[in-house]
Amino acid sequence: MKKRLKVASLFITAGLLAACGNSNEETTTAPKKEKTEQTSETNTNAGIAATTLKDELTIFSSIKAELDKAKEGQTIDWKMVTTSYDSKLKGGVTTAAPEIDEVISSALAGVESKDLNENVARQLVDKGIQSYFYKLQKSTQATAEEAVVAGKTDEATAALNDIKEMSKTVFIPTAEKRDASYGFKNEDSIAQAINSGLTAQKEAITAKKAADFNVAKQLTDKSIYRSFYLAALGYAQKIEDGVKAGTDEKELQMEQAEGYGFLLAIEESLAGGDEEAVATLKERYDFSKTKPADVKFKEIESLFAKALTEKIDGYHEETQEALEKKDIDTARVEAMEANMFVIAMKPTLENRLGKETAQTVLADASAWYALVEKGDLKAEKTGDQITDALEPLN
Repeated sequence: MKKRLKVASLFITAGLLAACGNSNEETTTAPKKEKTEQTSETNTNAGIAATTLKDELTIFSSIKAELDKAKEGQTIDWKMVTTSYDSKLKGGVTTAAPEIDEVISSALAGVESKDLNENVARQLVDKGIQSYFYKLQKSTQATAEEAVVAGKTDEATAALNDIKEMSKTVFIPTAEKRDASYGFKNEDSIAQAINSGLTAQKEAITAKKAADFNVAKQLTDKSIYRSFYLAALGYAQKIEDGVKAGTDEKELQMEQAEGYGFLLAIEESLAGGDEEAVATLKERYDFSKTKPADVKFKEIESLFAKALTEKIDGYHEETQEALEKKDIDTARVEAMEANMFVIAMKPTLENRLGKETAQTVLADASAWYALVEKGDLKAEKTGDQITDALEPLN
C-alpha cells in the first residue's frame, strides 16, 4: 500500500483539526488557471538584463532597508530606490505582472514629481514588490510540480529551494507580523505553516509523490496568501479606527496604500470568486478614489467573505466531481484548497457566525477531508454542511 502524505499533521499545522480551528491561507485564481502563470527559477527577468533570483532578493532587501529609514525619521534616497528597481527588478516584474510594475513605477514617478506623498509611495513600492514575489512563488510552484510529475527530482528540488529563499526573505517576515498582530502562536502560526508546507513538499519530492506534493503545495502557497489577505483586511480596521481617533489623513492614506499593495497579490484569485466584489475592494483601498473616512471594515470584510465563499463552493463542487470519477488524488487537492479558504476565513467566521459555529465549520472541514481522502462519496453530505453554514456570508 502506497504511503501518502500525513495530511492530519498538515491540518494540525494549519490549525484545522477538531475544535482548534485556525486561520490559514487561500488560493489564487481558478485552480487550473494558476498553473499557466510565469515560471521562475534562476533567471527571472525577460526585460532589461537577465537577473537571478538571488540578485532580485538582495535588491529587494536593500530597497526595503532604504524605505524603512522613514520609520526612523531619516531621508529616503529615492534615486537609489528607483535605480535599483529599474536595473534589477523591473524586467521581472513587468514580465510576471505588468499591472504591479505600473503601480510601482507610478509611485516612483509620483515621488520624483512631488505629486505623491513619500510614505504612500514607499508602501506601494514595498508591498508591490512583495506581491510580485508572491506571483513568482506561484509560478515556481508550477515549475516544481511539473518536475515532480516528470520524475526530475533535481529540478523540482532547485525550484523548491527558490521558493524557500523567497519565503525566508519576503514571506516569513510578513507572516510573522500577522502572527504578532492576530496573536497566532504554535499551530496557529502562519509562519510555522509556511515552513511546514515547505518541509512536506520536500518530503514529497524525495518520495516522488506528485499528488502529495500538490497537496502540500496548498499549505505553503495558501499560508502565504493568508498572510497577505489578513494584512489587507487588517488595514481596513486600522483605517476606520484611525479616522475615529482623528489620525492625520496622510497616515491613513498610507495605510490604504498598504492594503492596496497586499491586495495586488491576491486580487486575481479573489476575482475568480467574485469580480464585482474585488473591483469594489480595489476602489476602497485606492486613496485617489476613496477617502479614509469612507473605508468601513464591515463592508471590506463582507466583500472578502463573498469572494472567498464563492471559491469554497467551487472547490467543493470540483471535489465531489473528482470523487465520482474515482480520481482521489485530484479530489484531495481540491478539498485541501477549499479547506485552506475556510481556515483563512476563521476571524470572519467568528465575527459573523460566532465562535461556536466557526469551530463546527472547521471541525466539519477536517472530517470532510478525511472522507475525501478515503474516496467516500458520503463526503458530499459533510461538505454540504460546510457550504450551508457559509451561505450567510455569500
